[in-house]
Amino acid sequence: MAFCALVLVPIAVHHPVGQDDAVDATQFTVAFFATLLTGEAVIFALTFSAASSWPSLRAIDSHIAFREWVFIGWLAALFTACGLLGDSGISLTYGALLFILANVFGIFSFIRLFGLASIGGRNRLLRQTLASALTGPQSRVAPDDPVIAAYLGAIDQAVSTNDPTGIRHLVAQLVDAEVPPLQNASSVALRLEVLHRLTRAALVRGADPVVVVGCGESLIDSLLREAHELPDAAVVLGELSRYLAWLGSTARLMSVRGIASSRAARELVAMSVDSRLRILLAVDPDPKQFASADEAGSVIAEPAGVLVWARDFTEFQGAHQANALYSVFQILTGTKFMGNYWDGDSVIGALRVALFSHESRTTGPEADASRSLFGDADEFDRFWTLVSVCAIATLRDQRVPHPPELIRPEFTSDAQLLGAYLRSFGTHRWFTTAREAHEELLALVSRTDSPRSPWHLASRRTVRQGLRTPAPRTEPEKRPAAMVLSIACRLAPLDPGGPDGELRAFLSRLPGPALAAADELAARVLPDAVGGGEPGDAVVHGLRVMQLVGAHTRVGHGQ
Repeated sequence: MAFCALVLVPIAVHHPVGQDDAVDATQFTVAFFATLLTGEAVIFALTFSAASSWPSLRAIDSHIAFREWVFIGWLAALFTACGLLGDSGISLTYGALLFILANVFGIFSFIRLFGLASIGGRNRLLRQTLASALTGPQSRVAPDDPVIAAYLGAIDQAVSTNDPTGIRHLVAQLVDAEVPPLQNASSVALRLEVLHRLTRAALVRGADPVVVVGCGESLIDSLLREAHELPDAAVVLGELSRYLAWLGSTARLMSVRGIASSRAARELVAMSVDSRLRILLAVDPDPKQFASADEAGSVIAEPAGVLVWARDFTEFQGAHQANALYSVFQILTGTKFMGNYWDGDSVIGALRVALFSHESRTTGPEADASRSLFGDADEFDRFWTLVSVCAIATLRDQRVPHPPELIRPEFTSDAQLLGAYLRSFGTHRWFTTAREAHEELLALVSRTDSPRSPWHLASRRTVRQGLRTPAPRTEPEKRPAAMVLSIACRLAPLDPGGPDGELRAFLSRLPGPALAAADELAARVLPDAVGGGEPGDAVVHGLRVMQLVGAHTRVGHGQ
């Protein structure tokens, strides 16, 4: 616009018009200018609220260039007035030309504003506004960013007023915002934040759970579609998996306590189970089903990434927890695990053999890279023990009844399913005696991970990405009771009637407070973990849940 105004200067200087002609032209253009201004005011008043910050006045002004248009009109009026007072034909002519320019630009501004009167036009503007705010090197949502704050405020307002259409449009604006793949860390963080706000609204604020689940699935699907282009898909999908598992457990608990409606809990649990399955299929190198060729192959191809994801996927007793180990095995070894954990086969145990056994070692670039990552079998054992510590500590409270309406595949109170989850860690065994188990527990409690250890690398990678969800994250060293259970499950008998002498000997060597804490945790997370006359009985009885797995094969063999 400045260029056009400068071009008009030589025209006014070399071809000035008379005062009467300039005044007549100015009167007509001023009338048209006023008509456009009135039209914009009417559209603005009918379409936007002064109390709304989404879209903000700044965003609207930037879109329709309102200030630039009014400035040109003011400049035209100034030159016209000066020409009349100073009897200057050049100034009068230039003012008249500027009014013509203002009217041309006003038509453009009016059309742009009229486009915002429709929901489609507003959504386009808001997508662009969000994309601009989310483009950058930040890795988390900045609470003081005015655009992000305005967007989250609009989400909260739509939830408070129970406006399902508004919620859908706001989520669509975020999902469709075009952010460069390598700069979308903030977009990922914002999507996780919006997902939590919506699910929280369904649980405690009475928001329509069907609308919330529909919007939540849109947010999750957008992350899965972009998984190949995310800065660190392993961390993102790991955090999302943890949150969904935590959400399912939280919805169940709040439903039982009467805080959330059973309808809301049912919908959120279903979303948690289904979404975790979609994440698992995205990570699986050879999924059983996929919609297109682009979905074939894992979005996490390197060993370090799959360890990050597996560490998070196995927390909070989320759905398909044991199935995830099949994908881990294939990515780390380059071969498929052909056993069945429902028959009692050990995925982690077979993985240890494939990587570190002298007789049955798997060869290939994937296995070599995995061996290089772990270093040796000791680091392998430590990593999966720490994973099991976090998994056991976050198992659902078995003392809380499981409402029938919340029963879903892989989300039930079935003791056999819990036994399969626990047995996937309990069959990872590299010691057999109470003395060896005690030494492993001491090393687990006292040893600090080196900077090159897989656990330290995974933790540092997660911290570097900077994503945050409400699902609490506690390091294993702060979970001593779960450490005891993690070691104990690797000593517990796997078959009914099996000897438990080594397990009881291990427990008897523990300090009283440590054993009491382990008994308390076992009573909370394991079925039938009732204490008897001796300390440690709750642990011994609770770990018998692993014996439920593979019962059909034992019966078939006459055992």
